[in-house]
Amino acid sequence: MRFTRKITAATLVAASFLITGCGQMNIGYVDGQRVMEESPQIKAVLEEGAKKAEEIRAEAETQLSNPDLSDEEKSKAQADIQRKIIGVNQAYAAQLKQKLDESLAGMCKEKEIDVVVDSSKDQPIILHGGIDLTDEVIKKLQ
Repeated sequence: MRFTRKITAATLVAASFLITGCGQMNIGYVDGQRVMEESPQIKAVLEEGAKKAEEIRAEAETQLSNPDLSDEEKSKAQADIQRKIIGVNQAYAAQLKQKLDESLAGMCKEKEIDVVVDSSKDQPIILHGGIDLTDEVIKKLQ
């Protein structure tokens, strides 16, 4: 997964150089892990999603503990519960992506940044150069 991200980022940077005619290019990077851990807005979305998923699980336990349910009904109920949890996870993932995209789009326009990549400290993509936007993203997501 990390290797694929690095290849994708390298391809994106190379393509950007070709498109811009090898001119001046500004590359920014964000430590996505740190943003997820330190941004209050992101934490709120994550906590709300976890709470909603827990409510579904609690409802499921109540439903599945009914001794009158047949095996087929239990199986259908479990499948329905899984669909609900997947739906909740997808909805909150979309919210996270939207918040991050909005934050980065404004920052890129303001700082005239052409490309932003995710570069965590344990698996850096940008080894030298680039503009670290992590602190500013966290501030925007207060």
